Amino acid sequence: MLKKLDFKFQKIDIIAIIVFIVSIIWAKIFMIEEILENTIYENIAIIPLILGIIYCIRAKKYRTFFIFCSLILFLMIAREFSYGRVLFCQLPDNPHDYYPWSHYKYGFLAHIVVGIYIAASCIWALYKKIWVDIIGLINNIKFPIWTFLAAFLMTFLQIYSEKFLHNTALEEIAEFTLYCLIFSFIYIYCKKS
Repeated sequence: MLKKLDFKFQKIDIIAIIVFIVSIIWAKIFMIEEILENTIYENIAIIPLILGIIYCIRAKKYRTFFIFCSLILFLMIAREFSYGRVLFCQLPDNPHDYYPWSHYKYGFLAHIVVGIYIAASCIWALYKKIWVDIIGLINNIKFPIWTFLAAFLMTFLQIYSEKFLHNTALEEIAEFTLYCLIFSFIYIYCKKS
């Protein structure tokens, strides 16, 4: 089992480290404890997800797996925009707060569309036998353990800062860093496949 793990530091993870350190320093210098919805920082956090989609689409091998990953990344980008709420449902007196979908007569359809998208993506992946690509990736490419541990740490930090610290700045910094680490995974697997 240990043969399948890569314990070497991945150079691509330097991007995530830089994003995390610079963001923490930036938040400390300017004493930022809250990053509001639909601000510049939150919007640039989707850049690694967009780059991930580009790499997934350009992948030559394991196409089903990478296309499925690009579908997930697209869903993550859509979630960052609250599936369109931040574009169309802004409160008139607050540019960083939005009407819930339930405020609109047919707002419930947004959740149905997202559910259909998820179901269709999963059905497509199963139809295309995604497990063949996953087994091929597991057998041919070592799993980057440090990238995984850093992503796990950022996920924990994001949840902890949101639920217990109520610190949206730390939450958004951890989320941005996590997105960079997700891009690292995609970059590593695309380059080694």
